[in-house]
Amino acid sequence: MEAAFETLENLFYEKILLYQDLVECLKRERNSLMKTDIDGLWEISDEKQSIISRIETVRGNILAAMSQASIDHGMNVSLFRLANVFSLIPRVHRARFKKAYLFLLSLKGEIEQRSRENKLFIEESLNFLDELIGIISGADKPGPVYNNDRCLTSQPHANLLLHKEV
Repeated sequence: MEAAFETLENLFYEKILLYQDLVECLKRERNSLMKTDIDGLWEISDEKQSIISRIETVRGNILAAMSQASIDHGMNVSLFRLANVFSLIPRVHRARFKKAYLFLLSLKGEIEQRSRENKLFIEESLNFLDELIGIISGADKPGPVYNNDRCLTSQPHANLLLHKEV
């Protein structure tokens, strides 16, 4: 029984290491986004998928260790909730898991924050590009009118460079 709790504790720390790896991936992802490094983004995406897969494996191992410790959890990997796992650990053993549990919560919050920031950065960049392309193509202005091979615009002194047909 004690061996099961020792295994469970080791799995908590293994999960911490994986979460730290995921935080580092998100940091590198942000740098690649700022540099517009598409190849780097693909590599980071593959690495994140690998880490997520390993996290799911650890979740399964945590549930198996709980079963081995005779803790009825009623969860599977897709329904895994760390708060539920922590609450099911007997009070006698809970103290040794508390520090790891709180650190995991902290890392999870940082992962969510960095993920939101990266998504927001992507959205803002795409909106900027959309506006820029719209300005360059003149989508926000009425189209030019042609008369005898001359470009006539509705505005005097309009920049004809942005209204020329290629």
